[in-house]
Amino acid sequence: MSNRFARLCAAMSLLLLPPAVQAGRPLVTDDAAVLAPGDCQIEASASRGPGQRWLAPTCNVAENWEAGVGVGNVRSGDAYHRAIVIGAKTVFRPLSDDGVGVGASLSEQRIAGPETSRDQTVNLIVSVPLAAWAHAHVNAGVIRHGMSHQRAGTWAAAIEASHGRGGLSVETFGERGASRGWQAGTRWTLVDDVLDLDAGYGELHDSAGRRRFATVGLTYVFQR
Repeated sequence: MSNRFARLCAAMSLLLLPPAVQAGRPLVTDDAAVLAPGDCQIEASASRGPGQRWLAPTCNVAENWEAGVGVGNVRSGDAYHRAIVIGAKTVFRPLSDDGVGVGASLSEQRIAGPETSRDQTVNLIVSVPLAAWAHAHVNAGVIRHGMSHQRAGTWAAAIEASHGRGGLSVETFGERGASRGWQAGTRWTLVDDVLDLDAGYGELHDSAGRRRFATVGLTYVFQR
């Protein structure tokens, strides 16, 4: 196993939090909400620095559960490695305009390469309404790295605001002893409850140094 690939997997464990069960893009931080019964969505995204490409379908599979699979490629040097994330999320108490939301997610991430990376993550999610147009989200979790068999705490916190068809967000996230980062993002609704476009910009700090990244993506929601 190359040290470079090991560093890649450690850093990507943050940005590869399962796209299938995240909050609305471009957030890395998750929220205490799931798709409505009968709804599915497809997220497509691409990023630079480090490079990633993702396609992630997700569906509501029970009243308070959603599950999905993210399939993509992540770049290390001049090569792209195949990646897959399988995840599920449940809500114990839905977020409302006047009540705190609580949920949890679990996922497994695999990246092919010099040696296959296989990481598992469990995450506790709390969302708090700040106003009718703003919410805060806090995540606390644990990741188990299959390459090293070590466990580490993860965390993330975000504030998002919306007005009309637009939205803005800012967040910070990290893995204890390995990586930390931040991201600012924007979202625009093209078709209400159906099609959103998004973009984000941030920095990731890890053992390889500081790297800036930019993302673009879209989310399409439909009924099965």
